[in-house]
Amino acid sequence: MKTERKILIIRLSAIGDIVHSLTIADCLRHFYPNSRIDWVVSDKCKGIVENNPLLDNVYVANVSKWRKNWLFYIPEIIRFGRMLQKNNYDFAIDAQGLFKSAVITALSGAKTKIGLADGREFSTLVLDKKIEPKERRPFKKHHIIHRNLDILTGSGLVSEDDMKNYQPKAVLPISSRETVEKITELLTNIDKTKPNFVYAPATMWRNKHWAVEEWQKLYNLTKDKANIIFTGVEKDLPLIGNITQGGNAFILAGKTSMSEYIEVLRRADLIISPDSGASHLGFAVIENNKPKIFTLFFATSKNVYTPLGEFNKGFPLSKPICPPCHKRKCKKQTMECTQYIKAEEVYSAIHEVFDV
Repeated sequence: MKTERKILIIRLSAIGDIVHSLTIADCLRHFYPNSRIDWVVSDKCKGIVENNPLLDNVYVANVSKWRKNWLFYIPEIIRFGRMLQKNNYDFAIDAQGLFKSAVITALSGAKTKIGLADGREFSTLVLDKKIEPKERRPFKKHHIIHRNLDILTGSGLVSEDDMKNYQPKAVLPISSRETVEKITELLTNIDKTKPNFVYAPATMWRNKHWAVEEWQKLYNLTKDKANIIFTGVEKDLPLIGNITQGGNAFILAGKTSMSEYIEVLRRADLIISPDSGASHLGFAVIENNKPKIFTLFFATSKNVYTPLGEFNKGFPLSKPICPPCHKRKCKKQTMECTQYIKAEEVYSAIHEVFDV
């Protein structure tokens, strides 16, 4: 057992990135079971880490308000920093590497501030230990979870030998009774003789979206053989309506909070989504090899972001003609990468695992 420490992890957003960074907390909890492990999260993503069994305390930073006018909110930000300083942290880990996370890292008062050396927006200026990443941007091969854990081995908090015996995982808050009851009610008419397939078709980047006609084909191939559950936010409803064309499905988009969404994923046998929060939250709820996660990759690399696990797959299964650019906008203006994956390819992979 290692010496007890007080450790603060700063990862403010986004959903998938927080899940990947939760492996840092899990690894620390594994090797430092009696240490204090705290987290700073943005107000928009707090549902992933509040009441998380890996963490002792969670501090919510009102980043969505602060970023409107950093100068105006300096007094409030300083008060937030002073609150953190009272905890006398031994280490602060900036797992984000941006200006906003660097501000909090600097104000934390931690004795040693740690982060990767390729942080952006001058975030590395506040670090005492700058860990050289095994792969710099754009990421192509080194998995994002292992990149996060490199912070621990590079800083000496966890040795390379110890890490060989660690199986990376993330943990999410346990669903409350109220949450379980609400999702049970929303899925009252579920056919318990069929598997539950969660389809989460939308994400923030346009060039992470699968062609609608391919979603339509996949939906039509599976709608009679599984319970199809569509998730997302309210603005995704037109897209989902376009896919289902009035067909039979459980459409929960816009009906669930973060904790309720997590409970939906816990009930899935299969999750299919582009490289987005659904795919990565799915990794954090895996238990007894369920759910399986099929992730559709276009502008980002499947080598880097496919959820870890024997039964999880990243598509396309073959090498794409246009390599992942990791850009929000297509330089070719063609979005051709979104056309490579075909519904038949995904359905064939489903058929290998499920009797559908």
